[in-house]
Amino acid sequence: HPLPLAVGKSSSKMYVGGQANADVAAGTTTAESGAENVTAQYTIPANSLVAGSTIRVRWATATSAIAGGTDNLIVRLRFGSNGTTMTSDTECAVSTAVDQDDTAHFCVGDMVIQIRSATAAVAFGTIADSDVLGSKLVSAQFEPSFTIDTTVANYVSISTDFDNASANLAATQGFVVDIVNPGV
Repeated sequence: HPLPLAVGKSSSKMYVGGQANADVAAGTTTAESGAENVTAQYTIPANSLVAGSTIRVRWATATSAIAGGTDNLIVRLRFGSNGTTMTSDTECAVSTAVDQDDTAHFCVGDMVIQIRSATAAVAFGTIADSDVLGSKLVSAQFEPSFTIDTTVANYVSISTDFDNASANLAATQGFVVDIVNPGV
């Protein structure tokens, strides 16, 4: 439930929500398999999002690369009502494919999913990841209007996807979801 706060000397109020999720331990560790795997997920209950709701998702994913060769990693943020069939959910953000090259790397994201109606949303924000030389690759992300269903549970998912199977591991090291609903 939003908490109304007075803004300045006026009678205008803004409504703030709260932290819906903050993982206190590393997420699921996934091994290279050539398939997309969930490392962190939060379920938003049915009928809890309305037009004007915002969902802010921040995460950090790290690898412990121990194998040689070309082991490209892609990190994704997905949103939708499929959950267990996560690859059917909308891909709101996707990192650059980064070669892990025998050293640990990381990816961090800061995204907003804005609910426009009971059936539509947009997503925007940034992803930054490190490449084999330690450079930071930052990309702006934007997913134009996509279809949602607020009358059912929705899932915010972080996933990793290595391009082949070997001994590399990846896990979400931080995963925070804030949800703000507009006042009535």
